Amino acid sequence: MERLVCDGKHLRLGGAPFHAKGVTYGTFRPRVDGFQYPEPQQIERDLSSIAVAGFTTVRVYTLPPPELLDGARALGLRVLVGLDYPDWRMLETWGRRSNREVLTAGLAAVRAGLEACGGRPEVLALSVGNEVPSDIVRMYGRSAVQDTLSALVAAVHDGDPDLLATYTSFPTTEYLRVEGQDLDTFNVFLERPEQLRPYLQHLQHRAGERPLIVTELGLAAEVHGEAEQARSLQMQLDLVDEAGCAGATVFSWTDEWALPSGPVEGWGFGLTREDRGARPSLAVASRWATRPLRELRPAWPAVTVVVCAFNEERRLGACLDSLTRVDYPSLQVVVCDDGSTDRTLEIARRSPFEVLALPHGGLSAARNAGLAAATGEIVAYLDADATCHPEWPYHLALAFEDPGVVAAGGPNLPCPDAGLVERAVAMSPGGPVEVLLSADRAEHVPGCNMSVRAEALREIGGFDHAYVAAGDDVDVCWRLLDRGGRIGFATAAQVHHHRRDTVLGYLRQQRTYGRAERMLAGQHRHRFNRWGAARWSGFVYGGSRILPRLLRPIIYHGPMGLAPYQVESHDRAGPAALWAATLLPLLVGLALPATVGALVWPALAAVPATVLLLVVGYAAAVAVAAEPGTREPHPVRLRLLVGALHVLQPVVRTWGRLRGTPLPPRPVEERSWGGDRATWLRALHRELSARWCGVRAGSTHETWDLQVQVGPVLRCRLRTAVRWQWDPVVRRSWAMSQLAAVALLAGAALLAVDPGVAVVVLAVVAVMAAVEAVVLRTLCRQAVDRTTSTAVQGR
Repeated sequence: MERLVCDGKHLRLGGAPFHAKGVTYGTFRPRVDGFQYPEPQQIERDLSSIAVAGFTTVRVYTLPPPELLDGARALGLRVLVGLDYPDWRMLETWGRRSNREVLTAGLAAVRAGLEACGGRPEVLALSVGNEVPSDIVRMYGRSAVQDTLSALVAAVHDGDPDLLATYTSFPTTEYLRVEGQDLDTFNVFLERPEQLRPYLQHLQHRAGERPLIVTELGLAAEVHGEAEQARSLQMQLDLVDEAGCAGATVFSWTDEWALPSGPVEGWGFGLTREDRGARPSLAVASRWATRPLRELRPAWPAVTVVVCAFNEERRLGACLDSLTRVDYPSLQVVVCDDGSTDRTLEIARRSPFEVLALPHGGLSAARNAGLAAATGEIVAYLDADATCHPEWPYHLALAFEDPGVVAAGGPNLPCPDAGLVERAVAMSPGGPVEVLLSADRAEHVPGCNMSVRAEALREIGGFDHAYVAAGDDVDVCWRLLDRGGRIGFATAAQVHHHRRDTVLGYLRQQRTYGRAERMLAGQHRHRFNRWGAARWSGFVYGGSRILPRLLRPIIYHGPMGLAPYQVESHDRAGPAALWAATLLPLLVGLALPATVGALVWPALAAVPATVLLLVVGYAAAVAVAAEPGTREPHPVRLRLLVGALHVLQPVVRTWGRLRGTPLPPRPVEERSWGGDRATWLRALHRELSARWCGVRAGSTHETWDLQVQVGPVLRCRLRTAVRWQWDPVVRRSWAMSQLAAVALLAGAALLAVDPGVAVVVLAVVAVMAAVEAVVLRTLCRQAVDRTTSTAVQGR
């Protein structure tokens, strides 16, 4: 029997995906020998019945007796073992001493767990804790609980490096971050599909690059009835598969259930009754356990996978091998060789797939050639230096079940065999990562893992050939969004994608991305700020995993900490990353002339010295906060390299922007508006941006829709409404910038010191405000008139 390994968002057994489809078992009344399990004969009968039903996994809450592990191994079952020890709930005081007591008890439980389960391939994982309540976490401190659980995970890995470790959480403390755990396990009881579906997607997003197993779900038969239990369980298990979870364990196998205080009666969560008589829900769970993902839907849309390659002889073979392991029905694969000068074309022709030998024309041209040859309803793009999971097309196809979704993608994860530089690049900003608006909606998905409805892609003319190396995927996503489409995101539709494996290659890539951003700025002016950086509604620098450790997100606990779902409600790391990307190039730009000027005026040497101190401090903070992982062979070198790349990346990318040339704007597409105020607002946003105004959409807490500026002093805020017979009206209000407020305060303070200077400062601010007010009124009126006229004509 082989051991299971984590494969990104999935589990793998050998070379095939493994789905942990099982049941929970226990806890039971203690036996004479102290184990909280039935007698050996009953365990043998239960395990045999579980295996016959098709389940692959059994979750237990305390250390199992040897006969349970031996029986599981003989039947090919995997066991998810929970550790039981006195944790914070059993303590009478709080403080450091109490935390040390919990840690000591936990480490003793880990040692016992390793003695019983270490080296056993039938053990799926050890869970170092289960559902620490939110009030207990608040009492002892989030950091103390996290640190203790993380230390227990590290102890598992120290004792058996190949044994998977996890902490089993639940909604009230989903914010706990346990470092080093290999997979996320989570208990969820939601009985309505409109609640469970988005929450599972949320949990998948929260799990990041780790697999997610729902370790408890179900319904109480004695409360809701056996028929309703079966119906609800079918819904829950279908949604688990749709969300791409690595599995689930149904609570529970039997009604026989006891806590330390005594037997639990009157619930009836079991698939079998206490006498092991089967409920209708057992047949439902058994069908799910034996059902491959292919049978989740009676029919699947045809998919064409396009692989574009230019001089990729090193990695194309692995990419095509991964596609041969896909069993998706109606799958067409087209390999587009973009005029390679190495053995790429030869390797492609050895595969069983269709191959197009093209003259070298750039990435967009190759992608369009694949689109022209595609016969599928959905066209999926996979980079030649990436490998896909065998179930990749299924999860992409599920994202298109919303008719409004015109494109979709999934995560592109670092390759497991990556070298030191590639691992550091994967932890650095600026990579080809998705920009998420929510757990299942995106503003952009990168071309290395991107799928589009073929009809929608052809309607916009495919990829723009002007983008020969980068930017083409961003351009397509924005054009599809501007037409009213939506972009889906499927967290289980993963690919493993190689990052740049040299520092110079990474910096060249960032320079290329900077040039592409400059090209995009000409065609999508409304999506860029005045610094030339893309203005995303989501968060683009998601590839950096460092800043969230420096700036923890704000948690919503609810009044008095009673919220049943306590989520991360405000991300401070995202805006901080954008500020760093903007300020670092400005600081470098300030330091260079000051360094030259210091040769004439030595006092200016303080400027580059201060800049150097800030830059080094930022790099050091990033290096310290980096998470090399428990299996990282060179943690110090990795940290230093990650810190350096976080400093170099924004500078090089900005240099690329400065060297780039914006493409000419595309003509505005005339189409029906349908009386949609949201569409009209987006058009007004684009129109104002095209007039070189700085435009920002209002947040969910603002009473205005758009904020417009043309200078440093005034902000014009627009509130809009639509009256009868589609008559849009706009109300303007004015706000002063922070810079202007500081200038006014400085001028007021100077009145007591130097009235002459104060009058000059106040006069300059007043004149600038008057000029900006006139310009803003004119530009806003013209933009509103043009947008409204176009909307009325479209109707």
